[in-house]
Amino acid sequence: MGATTLLVENDWEHHARCRTEDPGLFFGPTGFESKHDRQARERAAKAVCATCPAMAACRDYALATGEAYGVWGGLGETDRRSVLAQGGGRQMTARAG
Repeated sequence: MGATTLLVENDWEHHARCRTEDPGLFFGPTGFESKHDRQARERAAKAVCATCPAMAACRDYALATGEAYGVWGGLGETDRRSVLAQGGGRQMTARAG
């Protein structure tokens, strides 16, 4: 019998509030974005995350997979780097895996 590959679906994605939002809110423009505009965009994205039933699972996923870009689970790029630098990613993702 050959090897079997199982695709594990992230069920939380189906419940995420960001599914109905413009991805640009969470990942920014492809071109230049001023610091002020970026901060305002990230605040708006994090406000969506704050009301999302999938926020914790999304955050844990981003930390576990090393997502480098965008706002995930209420954490921006700098936020995630800080959490991971403090070893918090391992603690948070222990619940998810």
